[in-house]
Amino acid sequence: ETQHRSGIMKFLLFLPLFFGVFPDSFVQTDSFSVTFTQVTQNPLFPEIGDEGTLQVKGCKFRFAYTTNEKRITIGNCREVYQYLEGQSEPLVYQWEELSQNPFLQLLINRDVIHTAFVREKISDDPVVYRLVPKETGKDTPLMVLKITLNANETRPEAIEVIDETQQVTTYTFRDFQVDADLPESLFVREDTP
Repeated sequence: ETQHRSGIMKFLLFLPLFFGVFPDSFVQTDSFSVTFTQVTQNPLFPEIGDEGTLQVKGCKFRFAYTTNEKRITIGNCREVYQYLEGQSEPLVYQWEELSQNPFLQLLINRDVIHTAFVREKISDDPVVYRLVPKETGKDTPLMVLKITLNANETRPEAIEVIDETQQVTTYTFRDFQVDADLPESLFVREDTP
């Protein structure tokens, strides 16, 4: 009987995760374009703010930071190119090196919300979900994502990335355009961005 009660208790513990179903409208979005503000808070360093744009089309993405240290990161499903201000050649990463990053997984393969994360709805007003990766990567030993959705629960208004050092990076989105017609040229390696 003790084992039976233990099983019931475990089921009750995980019950909120089953009912905290993440809305599919954002998951099913193939492409989007958005302007973002990024604020990074770390207990050891001063707060850092940045702004930019993000375009996503399938597994392709383009992050362009427009303030502070200007930089562009382009992913084309095979490689990731990062252009830093003042450098003539991009840093080049193989897709596999970064594809396990939970934040990038969420952006470029939104369906992983259902398979790679444990989900929990933690607020109804505003609607907020906490996503914890089921597995950790070598470069991201622990990362928790908190997603705040708009009132219709169709798109994210903010994503918080919390890492093992308690650093919190918050992306706040505006001008969200779903199914944007994005030219392929946005996701191609550039000689000079």
